Amino acid sequence: MHIDSPFMTDNASLPFQLTHESMASWLKSLSSLAPAVAANRLNLTLKQLVRTDADANALLPLLINLSPLALHLSNSLANLARTEQQSKAYKIAKLAVQLLRHLGLALCRAIESKQLATETVPTAIFHALHLIGYCQRNSALFYEPPSATLWKKTALLYQIAEKKNWLQQEIAGKFADFKQPNSIEGVVKRNLLFAIFAPNRYAVAEIEPLFKLAAITQPLLETSMQPSQGPDFYWELKDSEPCPAKRGHWQTSRGMMAICTQRLGHALRLGEISSELPQTTVSKLTQHLCGYDQLFATVDLKPPILPARFFPGLGSVQAYLASQDKLSKIMRLSGQTASRNVLRDMSLVPLEHEKNFYKPSTGHVSNFNNQPGFPVTLLRNHSKQFVVAESSEGAFSTGDIGMLSREQQAPRLMLVRRQAAFEDTSLIAFEPVIGELSIHDIAGDGGKTVQAVLVTDENHSEVFLPKGKYALESKIALPNGTTLVLKSCLEFNEYYARFRVTLDS
Repeated sequence: MHIDSPFMTDNASLPFQLTHESMASWLKSLSSLAPAVAANRLNLTLKQLVRTDADANALLPLLINLSPLALHLSNSLANLARTEQQSKAYKIAKLAVQLLRHLGLALCRAIESKQLATETVPTAIFHALHLIGYCQRNSALFYEPPSATLWKKTALLYQIAEKKNWLQQEIAGKFADFKQPNSIEGVVKRNLLFAIFAPNRYAVAEIEPLFKLAAITQPLLETSMQPSQGPDFYWELKDSEPCPAKRGHWQTSRGMMAICTQRLGHALRLGEISSELPQTTVSKLTQHLCGYDQLFATVDLKPPILPARFFPGLGSVQAYLASQDKLSKIMRLSGQTASRNVLRDMSLVPLEHEKNFYKPSTGHVSNFNNQPGFPVTLLRNHSKQFVVAESSEGAFSTGDIGMLSREQQAPRLMLVRRQAAFEDTSLIAFEPVIGELSIHDIAGDGGKTVQAVLVTDENHSEVFLPKGKYALESKIALPNGTTLVLKSCLEFNEYYARFRVTLDS
């Protein structure tokens, strides 16, 4: 009579039985293989373990013991990908990310099964969150969009730990890479802080130092699950990253995490924290964490007053560019020869003297038809990177995109980086997007036609897409025969997805 062992799995294709001895023997066989081959075999096995119905209590110690190998192979592949030709690099990078993703998800499945002994659940959550954090790091190294699945799992694990009062429980990490932070709360804060740093907007050489900085500074991150007035960032505990507060004086609602980064930002500014990052990067990061306070402090309130209007939303950008595209086609069909001024306004390419938005120029004043807009007043400041405006009526959100229009100037594409509230008005930090703008119909999800905003200049090309699911190396066909290839994700939020692209004819 045959009796099944509790360590057996009904998935006969696994390369080992769920015992320490069997797994150790299999791992030994991987050690003689090239890193890419070993990683591929491990990844296939991890994908099976994500789906297995084996006993979670038997599976948990095996998954934890797979962590150092998965992390080692993932790091090796990440380094290898940076030396390979572009055609091979993406496949290698994808495997590096998948190793940690699948192992983390396998741990999440074990936790969600509710089979684990209560005393082992905190350790399982701790290791799963560490793996998710390292997966975040490797994804950022290759400028991938954030994973909705991993953020959803992070929220679930956090909520379980909070309910059971496990957040601050000290957990002894078995492996060097998991020793710090040494609590569930600490690991969650590190992962949140790394996302708040917006690593995809930094050079690749700065991403690993940003991750290390997040690990050592996470104790300075202040969080609260109570409704809070005026947080710097917030996290909805759903399937997305933490975001900047939508407006000044904005209040989080129940179920959201309010996040304050002021303490950390000021410590960085005062030089109380050392890092491997160059000072220019630290200054950029500090400005982001401190709510652009130094930028707002440099505004000049003296006349002249420069009135303008801001038209928020990707829809406003698309509507404006569509109207310009229509005008261009009408002019071509009518056989008119456009003057230099009209061509400039149609293409939205700023001339050298127009790159300062505060300088007047002669030009066509654009009509946004029925697009909703908000009056703003431009304020002079000392920054060459940002435009600062004041508004008492703006109801748009930080993180959004839009067109800023002023008399005698071609409208400019702007990103809303931060808003600070004062009594009856708000200051807004806009970041201009420099380049020639064009709009193109593309196929969206389910065959639906959507519009892509392409930005090109002499150095690179970018595209702003409606929020959706996109993968690197995806190809997007344009009506003019050009193909966009998504090379790196620079930003991804509820308003748009921004990618660096190459153009293939």
